Amino acid sequence: MRHIHPIQPISLIIMIVVLIYYKRKTSQKGGGAREARKAEPRAAVTQPAKPEESAETIFKGMRREALATTADKLNLGREYAADEPFGLLMEMEISGSTVTLVCFATGDASVYYRTGGGMVGGIAHEKVRKAAADFVLQAREALPRMIQAGGHPLPGPGKVRFYALTPKGVYTTETDREILADPESPLAHLYYSGQDVVARMRLVQEERAQKAAV
Repeated sequence: MRHIHPIQPISLIIMIVVLIYYKRKTSQKGGGAREARKAEPRAAVTQPAKPEESAETIFKGMRREALATTADKLNLGREYAADEPFGLLMEMEISGSTVTLVCFATGDASVYYRTGGGMVGGIAHEKVRKAAADFVLQAREALPRMIQAGGHPLPGPGKVRFYALTPKGVYTTETDREILADPESPLAHLYYSGQDVVARMRLVQEERAQKAAV
């Protein structure tokens, strides 16, 4: 049997104690480092500011949305024939800019300016609502003079363009503004009906401004 010297167990015990002490110190240092890392504040992340949309970008977006409107979206309460207009746009080029009138069979009416601004919410006013619905109704007679739209260009200088929205698709025609001055022009009645809607909307806007000033 092998003899064990008394010093050997003592040395072994001392080594074990030292090892345990070392491990504890190492663990404490590691934990402290982790806590320090947790406590370190993160640098603030700055989100890039969204560029402000230009007046023309807003105009194009609203115009595009109007041209994409469907009869189902309007909840008209009845089914429209394939070639029956439920919406009508009238656009005019004035002094290098464009004015767009948008009307629907619901009586809703809006005016958009390419340079910014406009008038919306015409459906809330009875006179505007009736004028807008009548404007759309008259598009039935003008539809035979229109062709199906392959695109949606803006009117050229001195021109007036109409877009009629039907379940079958969008139809369009363009004419000289000077020709529309003649009451006998085929599209003159439609043009002046649209002008009546705009005039009524401006009247509502003026009345609001007067009330706000009081």
